[in-house]
Amino acid sequence: MKSILSNISNIDNNHLAGISLALWFILNISTLILNKYIYSSLYFYYPITLTAIHMFICWIGSVVVLRVYKLIPLVAVQWRSKQSINIIILSILFCSNIVFGNVSLRWVPVSFMQTVKSSVPLFTVILTSLFFSNIGGKKVTFTRGTYLSMIPIVGGVCVASLSEVNFNQAGFIAALASSILSAVFAIVSGLVLTQQMNALNLLYYMSPISCAILFPLGAFMELEAIINEWPLYGEGKPILILLLSGLIAFLLNTFSFLVIKLTSALTYTVSGNLKVVLSISISILIFKNETNFFNVLGCAIATMGVIWYSNIKYEEKIKLEQQQQQLSLKQLESVYEDKLDKETLLSK
Repeated sequence: MKSILSNISNIDNNHLAGISLALWFILNISTLILNKYIYSSLYFYYPITLTAIHMFICWIGSVVVLRVYKLIPLVAVQWRSKQSINIIILSILFCSNIVFGNVSLRWVPVSFMQTVKSSVPLFTVILTSLFFSNIGGKKVTFTRGTYLSMIPIVGGVCVASLSEVNFNQAGFIAALASSILSAVFAIVSGLVLTQQMNALNLLYYMSPISCAILFPLGAFMELEAIINEWPLYGEGKPILILLLSGLIAFLLNTFSFLVIKLTSALTYTVSGNLKVVLSISISILIFKNETNFFNVLGCAIATMGVIWYSNIKYEEKIKLEQQQQQLSLKQLESVYEDKLDKETLLSK
């Protein structure tokens, strides 16, 4: 395993970001479909308990990686410090986001839930502009093109989901709450991850806090019903599926943090919209949802929006690299001229 980690460490950030993003897509869709299957086919209607199981397996997974095999150095956190407060805040945001997402899946189809979740980039831009414009002492601004690219992304996914919309007020409110929490979490975790706290270390500290919140809440609200209905689920299969969903959740959380760390909060949320298109398409095939021309049209519009946004970010990156190269060249010229002046004075 250490040799695998060594090979990964030799991959440059651009390639690692691409690999992480691809795996994030696969794991994200797998988690969404599997969780919907747990509700619709297993009839396990307990989102808090399901999330608690996910967090417990995430805790075990991070302990194995950080403490047992020591594949990544464990970052020590001084409790009562600013960093520990950030981790506690992130833990609350993290588990709340997942719980609300699972609640929405309980009441609404995948397509409608993902339609509402497509508003995450919009919330990210708005919240960043209003409350997080000076992240890490650096002014964060968005170009006009970035704002405009949100329109086809959000609108396209909405159009793609129109044929599947079965409105449920509880599901809608839960999905909207999950969208807002996703945006806040992406922004704040991006700030924390720049403070020497890598993905698995953050998950290592967050997951037990989330468990401490979710297990008592699940026991209070869902345990009695689970005990009464457990004989209806049969033996073996439900437990294996719940554990599998937890394992996939651990891998998803790991790669989600990596994507945020290697890219940006907005890239993360916009990529999530492309994931929405794929999720809707796959859910139609698996759950036999009705589809029509508008689904295809919406997917195409959303894809165009993602391409537009990606092109804007690429041009900004190239422009920034050129400016940095020019600055470095000027600094070298200045150093060389100073050295030449000193040598001239000494020779006199």
